Amino acid sequence: MLSTDERTRQLNGTCVGSVDMELFLHYSLIPSLFIILVLSFLQRREHRRQRDDTSYLLTNHFEIIIPLDFLGTFSNRWSYGIAFGATANKIMFLFSEGYQPLQIPQWAQAFVLLIGGIEVGLSHLPFFACLSSEFRLVSSILGFSYSLTWFAVTILHITQCPHGQFLGRYETLVFYWPTLLCLFFLLGCFLHMFVKSLRVHLGWELQTEEKPFLELHQAEHVKQLLKRRPLQEEQKSWFQTRIYEWDPCFQFPSRMIGTTVLAFICLYLFIVIEFCMFLYVRNELDVFEGKLESYVASMNQTGALTPVILQVQELMNVTKGVWVVTILPASLTCVTYLFHILACYRKHMKRLWAGNKHFLPLKFHNPSSSESVVAIARYSGWQIAYVLWGYLIIHVVQSLGGVMFMYGLVLPITHNRGLEMLQGLGIGILTISIVLGLMILQVWIATSFFLQPKMDTADKQKPLALNNRQQETTWASGHLGNFIWTTWSRSSRGRSLFQ
Repeated sequence: MLSTDERTRQLNGTCVGSVDMELFLHYSLIPSLFIILVLSFLQRREHRRQRDDTSYLLTNHFEIIIPLDFLGTFSNRWSYGIAFGATANKIMFLFSEGYQPLQIPQWAQAFVLLIGGIEVGLSHLPFFACLSSEFRLVSSILGFSYSLTWFAVTILHITQCPHGQFLGRYETLVFYWPTLLCLFFLLGCFLHMFVKSLRVHLGWELQTEEKPFLELHQAEHVKQLLKRRPLQEEQKSWFQTRIYEWDPCFQFPSRMIGTTVLAFICLYLFIVIEFCMFLYVRNELDVFEGKLESYVASMNQTGALTPVILQVQELMNVTKGVWVVTILPASLTCVTYLFHILACYRKHMKRLWAGNKHFLPLKFHNPSSSESVVAIARYSGWQIAYVLWGYLIIHVVQSLGGVMFMYGLVLPITHNRGLEMLQGLGIGILTISIVLGLMILQVWIATSFFLQPKMDTADKQKPLALNNRQQETTWASGHLGNFIWTTWSRSSRGRSLFQ
């Protein structure tokens, strides 16, 4: 009899819904381009009405709307960040190289992924264009309609094929719930924009001012720089000192908020994909382990390879358990790193505002203009790729450490060899203590016998001038034997821990 999860995997392995998300992505370019053209046409009319058009080349053309200012946008920061989060599924689809509409040679795969990235960007461009457009009433209607279409299609795709081949029940929901949450937030954002712009259009509410030349928090930061620092600083709490201190004179721009939100969602999807791959490998190892058990049973546990097979089975069981356990610390490490990025960004920006460049490498003190522009475009993508690959490397390293911990401490106790393990551990600790004691003794001997006395009683340490030079030379030559003994002691300590 098959279990419920196995039957679910078999049924959804051949599930074909009425909505193909990849095909819908291709067709979504049509309304996307339509929305961009409409907003760009309105942008041109407003642009020419406000100031004289001095460009002769663009006289008969409309102005392309700017979806997002990556240099320093501080309005609608979380709306832009959530709009970035709505693209996370498609970005991970490209990251896993699943975008292959045509059969092409391997050398052209990079160009296909580049085309796929452009397509994903164009299909989600209306979210940003509608958020940044000055025509709030029209852009809110278009943005709400486009977001509602994506939300409805995603819901339909989940309801038709909710389960999957790896996680079993509700696998599709596990992959798509961040996208649904982001789309639902965008629906609420566009609805709020529509209500507010409608009240302004009907005269019930005054029009808000345009973007100021200097943001309020930036002006407060300038005032803070001009103020005289107090002689005694305010006492900070433990949370402010160790974790985070809110600064009212600083705000993260939309680029950093969008990068952080997208990195969090991509990290979550990467962990889910990695867990799916682990389940696939685990199932294959279970089949291999069943074959090994059949071989041992056929030999009545008396074969020459039986001890080796038992050790291999133990290694596979330990590795599978350690890999699952280390998912949490590896993911928490990457989450901590993301918050560390934000903290360092704020610290470095405040230093740069004050004119301090000493913390930067010398070659970055005066970068070229082209390199600076390219760095702005690369930052988000490179940072997210660094986080994802960093998680994989950290997970592998922590798993290796977990396997060493299991074989060094846990398995000897389960195999009734705890006394031997404690004996080896005691020998290792004793060896480390002796080595550290000898190192401290060397420093004391050098201070007491081979250095000249202090020149002044106020000096903290003796000067670097030798006293008893011949004895010091004889003592230094004896360090060769000390080096050989230390090397042997460390190697013997390692053997004692794992024997």
